Amino acid sequence: MEANKKAKPSYGDVISNLPDDLLCRILSYLSTKEAALTSILSKRWSNLLLSIPILVFDDSVLLNPQKGQRKNVFFKAFVDRLLSQRVETSSPVQRVSLKCRQGGVAPDCIIKWILTTVRDLGVLDLSLCIDFGIFHLPFNVFRSKTLVNLRIGTMIRLGQFPKDAVSPTLNSLVLDLVEFRDDDKVGFRQILLVFPSLQSLRVHESNKWKFWNGSASTRTLKSLVYRSDDDSSAPKPCVSFDTPSLVYLDYSDMVADKYENLKFDSLVEARLDLHLTAYQIMRKPNNIGFVSGDITTLFKGIRNVKILCLSPDALEALYYRGDRIPVFNNLISLSLGSDKPHGSPFIFWKLLPSLLNNSLNIETLTIKGLVHYVAEGWEGLSPMSRLCFSWDAVSDSLSSSAMKVLEITGYKGTSQELNQMKRLLGNLSRLEVVRVYHKAVDDRERSSVMKDLLLLPKASSECEIQVMKETA
Repeated sequence: MEANKKAKPSYGDVISNLPDDLLCRILSYLSTKEAALTSILSKRWSNLLLSIPILVFDDSVLLNPQKGQRKNVFFKAFVDRLLSQRVETSSPVQRVSLKCRQGGVAPDCIIKWILTTVRDLGVLDLSLCIDFGIFHLPFNVFRSKTLVNLRIGTMIRLGQFPKDAVSPTLNSLVLDLVEFRDDDKVGFRQILLVFPSLQSLRVHESNKWKFWNGSASTRTLKSLVYRSDDDSSAPKPCVSFDTPSLVYLDYSDMVADKYENLKFDSLVEARLDLHLTAYQIMRKPNNIGFVSGDITTLFKGIRNVKILCLSPDALEALYYRGDRIPVFNNLISLSLGSDKPHGSPFIFWKLLPSLLNNSLNIETLTIKGLVHYVAEGWEGLSPMSRLCFSWDAVSDSLSSSAMKVLEITGYKGTSQELNQMKRLLGNLSRLEVVRVYHKAVDDRERSSVMKDLLLLPKASSECEIQVMKETA
């Protein structure tokens, strides 16, 4: 009897028996609002709020459910009190996220919070999202000696940096719809000077919020993501990348008038999404006879990459404004197209042979949205199409390819897709794995897709076909 009593499990407060360090880690996965609610449990839980390494302040999710001005007052009081307590107790903070989107907090108050976070708490990771109007960011943020990761957005305006503004520890920077108040042309250069150790930079611009003039020169940057939503402004006159340490490039923009001074000595992966203007497609010269938009130099600059991803617009730019496709000796993975219904079937199949023939070491080919490149009869719509396109050229390039892996996304299982799969499988003699991503409704539909693919003739006896469920 006594032994049975001792063996009986306890149903007490297991969570409260956990050590403080573990509880703080658990609370870090909650919003600061949710974490603050635990302070009513006991004095111990109240003290834990002062030790959480991650603080997330969001004025759309407040402690008090009331609306209007009183809601903003509660939010301001909550942030003021918590930051003040963290400073008084010298509790270290690793990451702070501040989101003000309601417009009820005065800019001076937000600036005070930012300065407290950077100057007094020595935060390592800071994320700012100010959406209610144009906000001027204080320069003191750029004098931090502890900041490692910084995200700024949206509609935040930066002015001329003081000469002593430098943040030597910053490693990663995200600029989401940010502009410079003074001279936009030197804004990008200022960033690289202020952050001498910067390795990762992500920039998002629009037609109203932009500052990059097309020149990037840095010896430290390893990852660069540049995305522009502006398709109404004129192309940049010149784009240059003096980035010998860059390993990853994701570049989405209008095709520039010209490309020069491209140093991609360390580049491993490039993702290009390039958009042409009507004048560039027509090769219409300007008033001095210059025809803008030649991307041959850009593709020559990235010819040593191992991974290359080209959007439908990038393929279009390469077709219309690329004199010749360079040899990609190091390329092992090529991704083409888009899962969205976009792009020309003619351009896709016209360029594929040249891309494969100039990438002899390619191992993986990903075709995104094969269904968008299988329209029946498109290759015979005009005499020009019949003259400059040949399915034999496609088949020959596939037969000579050393490709081992073929991935198809957005597969719908149409008869047109099946015909193209027959062409692919029937010519790729070294193929080992085929992964087809399909949004199957149930196992029955998935089995039907698999059956159709298995019945196709294959040039490779070692080829394994896999039908994967596409979730995105």
